[in-house]
Amino acid sequence: MGYALFANRKIFYTNLVFTLQQQLDNIAQQRMSLINFSGNISDGVVTVEEMASDAANYNNYAEYLAGADAYAHTADSEGGAGTTVGDIGSMAANKNNSEEYLASIAEMLNKSVNEAYSKQYQKKLEALENELDMKQKSIETKLTAAEKQLEAIQEAEGKAIEEATPKYSGLS
Repeated sequence: MGYALFANRKIFYTNLVFTLQQQLDNIAQQRMSLINFSGNISDGVVTVEEMASDAANYNNYAEYLAGADAYAHTADSEGGAGTTVGDIGSMAANKNNSEEYLASIAEMLNKSVNEAYSKQYQKKLEALENELDMKQKSIETKLTAAEKQLEAIQEAEGKAIEEATPKYSGLS
């Protein structure tokens, strides 16, 4: 009967340790994914090649691109850069109405607006990374406790087997 209890608890804690280690591996993968995504958006420009090489982050790229577009078209008073972009565009059109000049101004504006949004978005990524850190610490604490419990069970099981085994005292 005692062996069955030890075996049951040993299986439970072995599975728990495995599950917690899997969760730590998942967090490590999420962290690497965030680092790759963060690196790709750091310059404010997301290329098709970057998205294709990092398909696991496709939803993040879609959210980022939609947010960047909204940021560029939202009024400054509402947290965007639309008012500034419009004012600079109007000044550029008043100064020189040639297509080349306006295209170069638009390119500079897009680059600076995208860089500003990227910096803003990095704060969101830092918050996600902090959340992952907290989850990781929690799981590591649970893992340490489970490993200690498993070790205690194995020691108790070993003692029980030793005590239950008949001793041979030899021939007299």
